[in-house]
Amino acid sequence: MPFLSVLGRPAIIHENPLLQAVYLRLEFDDVRRFIIALGLTSITAVIISSAFKTITLHVLNRFVHLERHSISSRLLSLYLQQPYEFFLSNNSSILGKNVLSEVDQLVFDLIQPISQLLAQGMVVLAMSLLIFCYDPRTAAYIVLALGVLYGTIYRVVRRRLVRIGRERQIADGQRYQACNEALSCIKEVKVTHSASAYLRKFEQASRMFSRHLAANETLSQSPLYIVEATGYTGLIVIALVLLLKTNDVAHVLPALGLYGFAAYRMLPAAQIMYRGFAKLKLSTAALDAISRDLSLPGERTTQAQDTMVPREEIRLERIRYAYPSTPDAPVFDDFSVIIPVNSSLGIAGKSGAGKSTLMDILLGLLHPQEGTLTVDGVPITADNMAAWQRAIGYVPQHIYLADASVAENIAFGVPPQDINMHAVERAAYAAQIHDFVAAELPSGYDTPLGERGIRLSGGQRQRVGIARALYKDPPVLLFDEATSALDAQTEAELNDAIRRLSGSKTIIVISHKETSLSGCHRILAIGKDRSS
Repeated sequence: MPFLSVLGRPAIIHENPLLQAVYLRLEFDDVRRFIIALGLTSITAVIISSAFKTITLHVLNRFVHLERHSISSRLLSLYLQQPYEFFLSNNSSILGKNVLSEVDQLVFDLIQPISQLLAQGMVVLAMSLLIFCYDPRTAAYIVLALGVLYGTIYRVVRRRLVRIGRERQIADGQRYQACNEALSCIKEVKVTHSASAYLRKFEQASRMFSRHLAANETLSQSPLYIVEATGYTGLIVIALVLLLKTNDVAHVLPALGLYGFAAYRMLPAAQIMYRGFAKLKLSTAALDAISRDLSLPGERTTQAQDTMVPREEIRLERIRYAYPSTPDAPVFDDFSVIIPVNSSLGIAGKSGAGKSTLMDILLGLLHPQEGTLTVDGVPITADNMAAWQRAIGYVPQHIYLADASVAENIAFGVPPQDINMHAVERAAYAAQIHDFVAAELPSGYDTPLGERGIRLSGGQRQRVGIARALYKDPPVLLFDEATSALDAQTEAELNDAIRRLSGSKTIIVISHKETSLSGCHRILAIGKDRSS
């Protein structure tokens, strides 16, 4: 304002006490030099303001993105702490979507807008105070007009924003699920020519998701054009009113500069604040979902320092277990079994008889509603569960192989730099896969296996899984249909290995094939009555 005032009428220098004091104090003797100095001062102020805004923008962005890291890490950690039963009733695609997509939605459409509301609210407040100091009546009209305009628009669109926010969340989950299902079973999709069905399912969800995002962007941004037109119309009206009142452009020019600068700073700030409120409404569903899952109780676990090695027996006594979805249809009721140490037990039964459920109870993944799992008379509880699981080598029916090297897949969960290659090779020999790795893979144990071990046959994947169970040389081995993908010769070799190990390890084998249980000392048949 001082620069524009002096530029419009240099005589103001001597009429304004403050300007005259600065002029005399700095010993100016030329009006033109003083005007240039005022202009340079204005430029410096603008540059400092821009630098300050850049710094605060970086601080704000850093805060927002680190919040994304913090919330997604906390959420994944909580999911991983949930009991195994949690994953039986929750789709993994939806959980993955919550960790990635919904956290992004929450951060960028809730936390970032709130941060911007605070930051831009300070800008609006500062500019409002400035114009209030200059002309309280005009300032009141401007702030009231802006508030009424944005308030009216917000009241009109907020319900629609809440609705499309809920529908967006559902569509996002469906899109993740369709994509994951299609890519996870690509072999079946190719053979059955069902790609078009999965693509159609994905496209429907993706189209709805994209339409709602577009609607949100339109509802968030379109008020800017209405307010811009209103603001600049008001600026011209103010200029004309001032000119009619004073008939002196020297008075109009600085006031016009002030209101123009205020509009330049306030309108974008007000628009960002409005967009913030709009995004808050859109992200309500994401906030509810993330808040609910962040409130999940974590499963109490302890880090085992020692391994709970059985010395005498493993005992299941009077076990009753029913899945949460079918509490009145127990899989086991008053079930008991004793497994002597260093013996081998085969568990046989038809599909659905409860063989895998029994395995999950032995693994400590499922907790029976009644009865106990004891090792040498010591009940397995949350306090010693980790120590018990350290004693177990487990081979599931379906082996998960990471997109990593053979050695990393055998030493599953061990950092590459900490892998014991001697233990890897020992386990591979026992699992009958060392010769294949050493002779046929180009880089031996350093050969990447591809996603889900796509470069291996079913039998080879199963043998890698067996080697993984043997890597830490555990005292207890659990095989859950582990020989289902093996050929007859390899299955016979594995049975021989079980016979050799059964004197030094406790082995439990689950299978519906009699040949897979031929190496076991004792066979337990689980029938329809859940007993044998």
